[in-house]
Amino acid sequence: MKNKNGFTLIEIIIVMSIIVFLISASIVSYRSFEKSTELEKTVQNIISTLKLSQSKTIASNEASPYGIHFESDKYISFKGSEYQPESVNNKIYNISNRLEIYNINLSGEENDIIFQRISGKTEQNGNISIKMISDPTEFKTISIKSSGIIELSNIIECCQTNRLTDTRHIHLNTGWSIQNSIILTLSFPDAPEANTNIDMIDYFNEDKTEFNWSGVIIVNGENQELQIHTHLLNEANTILCIHRPKDKNNNPLDILIDANSIISYDINGETIIGIYGGSLEIQ
Repeated sequence: MKNKNGFTLIEIIIVMSIIVFLISASIVSYRSFEKSTELEKTVQNIISTLKLSQSKTIASNEASPYGIHFESDKYISFKGSEYQPESVNNKIYNISNRLEIYNINLSGEENDIIFQRISGKTEQNGNISIKMISDPTEFKTISIKSSGIIELSNIIECCQTNRLTDTRHIHLNTGWSIQNSIILTLSFPDAPEANTNIDMIDYFNEDKTEFNWSGVIIVNGENQELQIHTHLLNEANTILCIHRPKDKNNNPLDILIDANSIISYDINGETIIGIYGGSLEIQ
């Protein structure tokens, strides 16, 4: 059947279907771009706020140090050598409800970074990550060094498996879920007396969508400092992140979950991914 302009009904339907498809694809692409931009903007805003607090401290503004306090849905700039929740000097920066500040891994017991006067250094060095709640594989990590340097972490560089970078930040896409796992084992081949079993239930969040353990193990009289946590955890899969700094680890190590081999480090820091470790995930 043709209409008065000479087009068949089927042709009109095909054209309309193509238009709908193109519009849908454009909307999906725009939303993806919008989310990525939102994450990038938030990270840059946090870095700018950190640097502003550092600059005010170095300049001895009102003869006081300044710092930043972090929570999952906001960060707060404050004046003084300690965060006071009720202080009138606090300035609160709420982040989008589509984002979450997580994996706040700082030296010290609090989620605070406080800069030192004159030098701008900090004793609360470490990393802070911001992720998309709907897609935890979309995240960015800010590194705060004790020297006062504030920058985005280079995840690709630090995931190389050699002693120069010391495999200090490895991501493993396991291909299975650790939600029902019970025991995390740290096994030291050269010092079996230091082998440690960790009850994993104590380090999951309430709905088991995150796992985060960190600690110090004494091996042959030397401290070995590790952090093992997740960047993705659901019923089907786990992206496991292992931090093993060069200057704080010098013993061979096997990591197992429920006696299943995840990854092994030799004395030189070289790695062998275990049968249950999945594959190396470059972010």
